[in-house]
Amino acid sequence: MNDRGVRVAIGLALTAAAVRLVPLQWLHPLNWDEIEFFRCAIWIAEGRVPFRDFWEHHAPLAWYLYAPFAAMTKSPGADAIIALRWLQVPIWIAAFWLINRYMVNAGLSRFARWASMAIALSSSMLMTSAIEFRLDGLSSVFFLAGLVLWQRNTSKAMFAAGVMFCLTGLANMRFGPMIAMTVLVLRVVSEKQWRGNTRANWMFAGGIAAMIPALLYFVATDSLQALYQGVVTDNAIGAKFGADEGAVFLHRMLVQFGVRIIGTDRYFEWAAVDAGGVLITILGFAGTLAALLRWRRPDDLFVMALLQVANLFVIAGMKFVYNYHLHAVVLMALPLVAWVIERIPRRGFVFALLAVAWCVNGFAALFRGKELDLAYQDFIMREVHARTRPDEKVWAGNPWALRREPAYHFWFLPDMTARLVLNAGAPRYRAEDILRDPPGAVVMDQYALIWLSRVQREIAPYFIRHYMPVWRNLWVPALNARLERGEGREWMVPRDGTYRVFASPPIARHEWFRRPLNASSYDNVDASRLTLTLPALAAHPELAWWIDGKPAQVGAAITLRKGQRVAVGNRGGTPLGVILLPGDDRVLFRQPPPGATLEAATTRVTHVPRIGVRIRE
Repeated sequence: MNDRGVRVAIGLALTAAAVRLVPLQWLHPLNWDEIEFFRCAIWIAEGRVPFRDFWEHHAPLAWYLYAPFAAMTKSPGADAIIALRWLQVPIWIAAFWLINRYMVNAGLSRFARWASMAIALSSSMLMTSAIEFRLDGLSSVFFLAGLVLWQRNTSKAMFAAGVMFCLTGLANMRFGPMIAMTVLVLRVVSEKQWRGNTRANWMFAGGIAAMIPALLYFVATDSLQALYQGVVTDNAIGAKFGADEGAVFLHRMLVQFGVRIIGTDRYFEWAAVDAGGVLITILGFAGTLAALLRWRRPDDLFVMALLQVANLFVIAGMKFVYNYHLHAVVLMALPLVAWVIERIPRRGFVFALLAVAWCVNGFAALFRGKELDLAYQDFIMREVHARTRPDEKVWAGNPWALRREPAYHFWFLPDMTARLVLNAGAPRYRAEDILRDPPGAVVMDQYALIWLSRVQREIAPYFIRHYMPVWRNLWVPALNARLERGEGREWMVPRDGTYRVFASPPIARHEWFRRPLNASSYDNVDASRLTLTLPALAAHPELAWWIDGKPAQVGAAITLRKGQRVAVGNRGGTPLGVILLPGDDRVLFRQPPPGATLEAATTRVTHVPRIGVRIRE
């Protein structure tokens, strides 16, 4: 019976993990961080040095390890990043193998170990973000490897543990406070006593030995000062001027129970209850309390409980908390959950809990996907690539154009970049920089929209009058204006091309000319009303034209060069909307399917999945 019970737990764990491969490939939209990390890995594969050659604020080790794999894909779309999601599978196998070894060394039974892992693998608390291309899985592997090596209690193992803890910080600096707490605890606990452990001093030697080559590399590449600026100074400024989000940790813990208290259109939803996450939370809390009571004889479970408490305090003190911040929390909870499972007298009750978590996991994985968001993201990524030349740059809030250079020093625009510009004098996206090298396209995602509306309003008029949305979030060069009687407008041409001329009173009535940022981001159910079908090409007799200050005759189309100045005046008595648009588009403000957003910002809804859905012109 015991062997059969273990086999059942193993089967539930493996199948719970396997079903999550479906959203990994087809149903789970890209997270902004995944695109950022992919770009870092690609740039390193090209020979660039982080911080010196491009701005960043994360620790860099993971990008170096992922760089060879990122270089294997040449896709401009979402599948480039999905390919690196698959690389997380062996990393998470290693993480679970290591936590299992820790539990073995702690004396926990095989059934309890596999049952606890089955719960974690059935938890959206872990698995929703575990399938993403991130730094957290790798840093968790290094951290757990350090703990397992510490359990061996030999000088060589302690040295290796120090190396692992150093690599943890180099892969993910968010572990910094945890590493300091961990090394302190492991130094003073030895063989279930508070007597100190001199062998643990080798951890410090191992950490120093691992840190020296990293520092020498950045010294040799003349990037140490830039690293300090990006990782230490910029993060400190971002944290100092960040908004106080004290309720966000509570929100993140309540999500497992189907409760949302921040940024939602519904505060509770039965379909959002994460049974695995609920079990990890409740059983992990109970196990932590029970293990802390063993403080007189601090065994491996006590050490894990103490480190878990420290980890939770660090996370609770963060201004922003996301699911991926809880990866290590879930892994560290497993020995404590297993300890509680061992003390549940009825094995059938444990099987019932596992079955519920497994079923809910399958439901969440298959019927709560956001495949339309993924399809829209992939479409925009491919469109911006197709519509720009290799030598052109793209401006966006996140680097959706995987194979094009960014137009601005801050090549992605998280909240901290806004705080750096507004409060610390960080380089702004200056008008002269834009005019000297205008972007070949603009991806107007949420970050870019915030930038134009709150951070640098002074550059918004340029983008609004020199670009227009062919799709809700994709702006292309398009000189445009609403001209009243006798009114004129001048532009500086952003790129070479043959510009087709559209002018009519109906164009002048479009919402773009009244509230352009709202029109380009409006995503309600009636967004299709903004779609603009352009009239037939024709020279408008009431328009007067000047090119580089000289009067010009302009027909239905005109060939212009980048940097030329084009001016137009309305000599008629009716307001006219004027658009000069290169290419062959005849429709502007096209909309994705209802519910699809570039940021995957809408609340998940239960539905039958559409595997492999695509958005096409």
